[in-house]
Amino acid sequence: MLLKIYRPQVAFELRVTMQRPKSRMGYYVPAKRSITIHGGWGDVHSLEEIAIHEYAHHIHFTEHRRSGKKDAPHGQNFWRIYSALMAKAIEKGLYNDNYINKIIEQEDE
Repeated sequence: MLLKIYRPQVAFELRVTMQRPKSRMGYYVPAKRSITIHGGWGDVHSLEEIAIHEYAHHIHFTEHRRSGKKDAPHGQNFWRIYSALMAKAIEKGLYNDNYINKIIEQEDE
């Protein structure tokens, strides 16, 4: 699914577990270019949503990382990348969220 959204310039490893740790839904390890997703959160967030979030970290770190506050792990540039990936996933029918759909489909008054 991730590769259908965007083909990264740097390869990565993806690992999915069915755990539900107390602190994280997933994480990215830059030194290993590794994404781990904990799928036990299905009732709160979908695997797709968690995967896109962590994938955004990979893209941010390997393709767009600069120094400064705007490039903090959850800084402005990260959120721009995440938003673009989510928009592309929705456009391609790879991610569906009823809340987002209501906003998109709302008529102008």
